[in-house]
Amino acid sequence: MMGVGDVVRLEIGPGYAKGKNEGNEGYRFNPHFHPKDPDVVYLDIRRPEFRCGIPWIVADAHNLPLRDGVADEIFAGHVIEHLEDPLKFLGECRRVLKKGSMVTVVTPNFLSRNAYLDPTHKHIFNFVKVWRLVGAAGLKPHLPNPNIGNLIPWGIRILFKLFLAFLSDSIIVIGEKI
Repeated sequence: MMGVGDVVRLEIGPGYAKGKNEGNEGYRFNPHFHPKDPDVVYLDIRRPEFRCGIPWIVADAHNLPLRDGVADEIFAGHVIEHLEDPLKFLGECRRVLKKGSMVTVVTPNFLSRNAYLDPTHKHIFNFVKVWRLVGAAGLKPHLPNPNIGNLIPWGIRILFKLFLAFLSDSIIVIGEKI
């Protein structure tokens, strides 16, 4: 049981199979957070095929089974492209986040072959579309903070960040609940 002041991090879509799978039987467990972290809860559409001994919720990402304002951080890596309604999902993330907390959204860029290879992708995104989607959900969008040398002038660093955001294989946008 979590007490007052405990940190709750939620990872949505970490995978639920041991290794490579054939067909649409699931996908390899590839978590962002370390499985031994005591404050992480994993959520996916199926229970893992392996004995994992970690907190796991089986649920639809469109309807997160959590109270309002309980999550300190959410990570959703390669999830929104599979969902019927990414905006509803991001609205759910906003609902369960604490004020000042953030959701990190990662999805294949439309310039990446990965955006087109998986037949279960329902959406293909570009950076601007994800940025606007995060904003439309009532979250304040942020660029990730790549480690760009601080001797480079601020304006050039911002241009470089934008260049990376538009051309990278994966789009990363962080949404903050304000």
